[in-house]
Amino acid sequence: MSASSKYRPQQTTSTTGQKTPYQGPNRVFGLFKCSKCKLQWKSGHSYANQGLKCKRCKILVYPYEQRPLGKSEPASNDSTQTPEEKWDKRKCGKCRRLGYPCGQFQCGRRNLT
Repeated sequence: MSASSKYRPQQTTSTTGQKTPYQGPNRVFGLFKCSKCKLQWKSGHSYANQGLKCKRCKILVYPYEQRPLGKSEPASNDSTQTPEEKWDKRKCGKCRRLGYPCGQFQCGRRNLT
């Protein structure tokens, strides 16, 4: 699979199990929109077939777009928060799936990747 095809938006089908546009092993940048309350957000902690919980209505939301991480992405979190406060491992799909912090620097200061 080419690098560009890994990030291309795809239709989600129950036969393939693909819930996100990106299907690779790396962390990527994702754009999210809650179907219930319409809240929109960006996250640099998006993974293949992993969703994040909406802050308002607490439902699982999958990214509608994903792309490689880049340094040009503006932060969408409050700049007065510390990195530990910005990252909520209870809402991180990878942390929930693993049952422990996923290894990102914000998750308990562990670096497993």
